[in-house]
Amino acid sequence: MRKKEYVELLKYSSPNSIWIVDHMGHLKLLNCPFLVISKYEIGELKKGDEFSVSKVRLSEDLKVVYIIENNPFYYYHFEITI
Repeated sequence: MRKKEYVELLKYSSPNSIWIVDHMGHLKLLNCPFLVISKYEIGELKKGDEFSVSKVRLSEDLKVVYIIENNPFYYYHFEITI
């Protein structure tokens, strides 16, 4: 992806919220901070522990990144608790 396309995409994302589809199939806006549970051990984060996501970012390869305790982690390491 070219830098110009990436910048354009960032116009439509917010570091303070994320859109999710809940278990009923409804689209919901989830505002930060929200809670997630780790699916795996990641560095010092233990599997099954609950963490607060303070920001949501988009990586250059277009993957969602959660900011937890001021550290970035890819979204797929966690499950959102609603």
